Amino acid sequence: MPCRDWGQRLMRRTFQSCVPAVVLETAALLIATGCGGHFGSLDAPQSQEGGSQVLAMLLGFKNNDAPAAPGTEVRHVFCPKIVIPEGTAASQAYAGTPPSSANLRHQFSLTDSARECTLDGNQIVIKIGVAGRVLLGPAGSPGSFSVPVRMAIVNELNNQPIISKLYHAAVAVPPGETHADFTIVSEPLRVPFIKEHADENYTIKAGIDEGTGITADKPQGKAAKP
Repeated sequence: MPCRDWGQRLMRRTFQSCVPAVVLETAALLIATGCGGHFGSLDAPQSQEGGSQVLAMLLGFKNNDAPAAPGTEVRHVFCPKIVIPEGTAASQAYAGTPPSSANLRHQFSLTDSARECTLDGNQIVIKIGVAGRVLLGPAGSPGSFSVPVRMAIVNELNNQPIISKLYHAAVAVPPGETHADFTIVSEPLRVPFIKEHADENYTIKAGIDEGTGITADKPQGKAAKP
């Protein structure tokens, strides 16, 4: 399912999402389009908090859920989970209509996600990491690609984004290859610290966004308007 209006869907209250959907949807798309290739990290283990421990280690993220040492005054925060909104795990581009496996140019797919949370005074500092892949189709050719990835932190109270940022991952598929992987990490994103169980106050959302809805970055600390 092409992701043309995820920016607009980000503002709605109909998110039906969870990280394992990345694996299921991408696998289904590969079968539907008849594309070959090996998505090596599709089965990366996901933690119960909605982020891959493998990717977190590769990106150098800290263990969000490690308890503070006994006798210390360090506050611990339970990092919000990451979810992938329905329809934003992958996006395809075709050379003609109707779309078919024969005229598929390329597919963008998210394969993994991770996050890191730290406390800084009365704020939670969150870094979000996403991994993905560009896969060429029969009508595609090697070259440079820009994968639009939107990352947002949503207020659980009203299901509205506090922060919504659009990033672009630069990916180059070299001649003779059919795919290339990428990773992208957000800058530190700050939200108010309410309580240790930040997973009850916020949700992190990430997905491919090629729509024309919300394209401008939203200022931190202010809720985006519908």
